Amino acid sequence: MRLDRLRGLASWRLLGPIAVVLAVVWAGPAQVWSVLSKADLTLVGAAVALAIPFALLKGARWRSLLVGQGVEISFRESTSMYAMGMVMAAVTPGHVGDFLKIVPLVDRGCSLGRAVAYNVLDRLLDVTFVFLAGYAGLWYFSAIFASELWVANLAILVGLLIGGVLIARRGTVKSIAIRLVPERYRDAVRECWSEIVAGSVRGRTLRGIRLALWTAAFWPLQFLAGYLCARAVGVDVPFLYISACVAVGTIVSFLPITVGGAGTRDAAFIVLLGQIGIRRPESLAVSSLLLAVFLANCLGFYVISVLMQRGRG
Repeated sequence: MRLDRLRGLASWRLLGPIAVVLAVVWAGPAQVWSVLSKADLTLVGAAVALAIPFALLKGARWRSLLVGQGVEISFRESTSMYAMGMVMAAVTPGHVGDFLKIVPLVDRGCSLGRAVAYNVLDRLLDVTFVFLAGYAGLWYFSAIFASELWVANLAILVGLLIGGVLIARRGTVKSIAIRLVPERYRDAVRECWSEIVAGSVRGRTLRGIRLALWTAAFWPLQFLAGYLCARAVGVDVPFLYISACVAVGTIVSFLPITVGGAGTRDAAFIVLLGQIGIRRPESLAVSSLLLAVFLANCLGFYVISVLMQRGRG
């Protein structure tokens, strides 16, 4: 049974690489390379440099979230944790490695359940903002994204229905979730559930606004990186349009079938940029540059983490 489960998981993990191969073949390897070989490296370098303020702002939000939950932590510590979490997120399916940033919290005496809950709340902030940004972009360009907007509306309706059921029957959902995990982790799951519920309503005014502002401060940097990558290969599209593409590409990169969004983001860019007449080679070149920038940023995140740790010492 366990072997069959592992095989099933492995088959899901292959979907990302398969999507990459299909995207390259679909766009034409020679044509994609021809576009990438002419990329403006100055603009690519500028996109990479945005990793520094991005990591610092994310570290500031992580500290704000933790302090709001009663965890005393310095800016250096929070930024070091978050930078290392982003490094691990880059090399794991669905960015799940990001959860490793809770290890220092557990080492400081924070319980596993609470630490996981804080990371879940942090992830929800990002997913919510990026989804809203992508949805707003689809609405703004509704004349282009009519079918995509219909799918997004359906997804929102299903999400609201599921959310309503979860809220209305949260006791039942909690008991089912606890039964699904091994017995040795059930206490941690109970505590995690309680902290997520409490953290969602605790300090819901000023602290909630502060977290929203931190989130709204650093995601435009990611959208700007996408815009710079597009301009680097000669794809001249409005900033708001490329922002919508980056937002949608980020959402699908959270699917646990790929590493770094490879494959899923490529497909999203080919479809969305294709709506305005951008050819597949150029669309895939933009997505590939974004992946390259993301991987290059991992080195920057690692350096930031190390520097912050040394500064703390």
